[in-house]
Amino acid sequence: MWGGVVAAASISRFASTIDGLFNDFLADDEFGAIVERDIREGQHRNPTGRLGWFTTAYFHLPGELRGEAREAGLAVEGLFGVVGPAWNMPDLDAWLEDPRRRAKLMAALRRVETEPDLLGASAHLLLVGRRP
Repeated sequence: MWGGVVAAASISRFASTIDGLFNDFLADDEFGAIVERDIREGQHRNPTGRLGWFTTAYFHLPGELRGEAREAGLAVEGLFGVVGPAWNMPDLDAWLEDPRRRAKLMAALRRVETEPDLLGASAHLLLVGRRP
């Protein structure tokens, strides 16, 4: 049997909470009910048909993604929060364009991207695993 590397992307169970806060969707009780189900069951359902409220999808807690990878026979090598604390920086472009500031930004992001206590704060997760 062949081994190999697997990269699996997923949506965090907290993505709709983050999106709801950022886009003011949580002010609507209907969206609030969707978020409650997302967190409780990991199943996002949008019965309203509102395009901004996303589509049918399965969301993960970081530990669930890790567990599913292990069940599939993968050795988990890393679990990363893809959308870190810099995603909403108003001057992100300026930080990225300046090599000194970019280095500081990247160091800060590396400190938090794999921190287990912060993974749920990312709307998207990336798991890297290896098939032995």
